[in-house]
Order: sequence, then structure tokens, then C-alpha cells
Amino acid sequence: MYHFSWFQLPEGVIHALEHGLHASHDDAIRILTSWGIAAFLILLALGARMGLNRTLALEGDARYIPSAGLGLRNAFEMYTEAIFNMIASVLGKKDARHYYWLFGGLFIYIFVSNLMSVVPGGLPPTDNINTNLAMSLVVLAVYVTAGVARNGVGFFKHMMGPVWWLAPLIFAIEAFGVFVIRPGSLSLRLLGNINADHTVFGIMSDLVPVIVPSIFLGLGIWVSFLQAFVFTLLSAIYIMLSVAHEEGDDHH
Repeated sequence: MYHFSWFQLPEGVIHALEHGLHASHDDAIRILTSWGIAAFLILLALGARMGLNRTLALEGDARYIPSAGLGLRNAFEMYTEAIFNMIASVLGKKDARHYYWLFGGLFIYIFVSNLMSVVPGGLPPTDNINTNLAMSLVVLAVYVTAGVARNGVGFFKHMMGPVWWLAPLIFAIEAFGVFVIRPGSLSLRLLGNINADHTVFGIMSDLVPVIVPSIFLGLGIWVSFLQAFVFTLLSAIYIMLSVAHEEGDDHH
């Protein structure tokens, strides 16, 4: 189905993506939207970092005094603290610092991408399985790498269960859950919720163009936040399960 989007304005780029990547028109718009979101967030992060550097350059106690108002640096500090505390409650502070780069980037990218579902003419990258699966596979790669780095062979041994003669069956079930079910559920949960929210908002806007869409706009913003939160929290839980095997093995 063909959708209007503000990203149609650079038609030359859209056509190049369609032919170069053999993508549909809507998927080309989603790709361009994703690039735009990534560039926007990088610029915001650089701006916040520049503000932090200026503060650190101050002498004495002046560097510890927050700037007046909700500036870019203050907004990023609040965001960083909120996400860090969330994942620290799951992983502990040490591992939260170690993996913050993943969770901090995941949440804000998913949230802004989801918000495109409530922007008139917007197509959220997260209502496409390819975007969600790519993020889920990154989480899976970190999950496996962290587990092997922390527990070595014990990471795979844990997947075999305590009964040796059932080990092949248990390993097959556990491996299917780790390598297929978990990334698949992360991807499909986000896809289904954002796709449904985008569809409902579009239908209600067409049926009742006054007042009623504002209700679904607020609901869409809440869903955008909630799904980013759920994806990030589940990813943190998966990492926690991966690095905690060694402690669990000590109890056997």
C-alpha cells in the first residue's frame, strides 16, 4: 500500500533507495526515516557532550552547579540517569555501566522511531520486521558474547540441564529459545504494537478528524514510550540471565 510521507520530498533519494536496495516505496521511506532519526540523535548527543565539556572546563565548584532551565545537557543527564537506574535495578551498577551503551541507545532510538507513528505523514521504522529483527539480533549477539565471556563453556553447559541423558533434548529446546524465540518475540511484540497503534490512529483520524484523534495521539505517545521501555527492559533481563549462569551453577 502506498502512503504519503514528508520523507517523499527528497524523491531522488527515495527512488535511489528503491532501486539500489530493491525496496518498496514505503520501505525506502522507512530506511530514510531511520537514517534521519539516527543523524538527529547523534547531533543531539554531540550538542549535549559539548555542553558537558564546557561545564567540565569550569574551575572550582562551578562545574557541579546545574545550568538554569531544561537545556540539552540537563535533558541528557536526566535521560542517562533514568535509563541507568532502570538497567542497574536488573544488572547491578557494575554491569549497567558496562552495557549502558547498548540500552541507552536502544531506548531513545526505539522511542523516537515509534513516535513517527503519530506524526502526520510519518512512517515509523519500527513497524517493519527488518528494523526490529536487526535490533534483536544485536541484543542476541551481546547476550551470547557476554555469557561466553563471563562463564566460558559454562554458558552452553547451563543450557544442557542437570540430567546428562536428557542433555541433547534440553540443549535443543534451550538453544531454540535463546536463538529463535527471544529475538523473535522482541521483534514481533514491537512490530505488532506499533503497527496496530499506527493503523488505529490513521483510521480514527480519517473517520473523526476533530478532537477524537487527540485522544489517540496521547495513547500513541504512551504506547511509543511503553514499547521502547519493554524492549529495553527485556533486553536487560536477557543479558542478566546470560551473565548470571556462573552463580547459578555454584548452587548445583
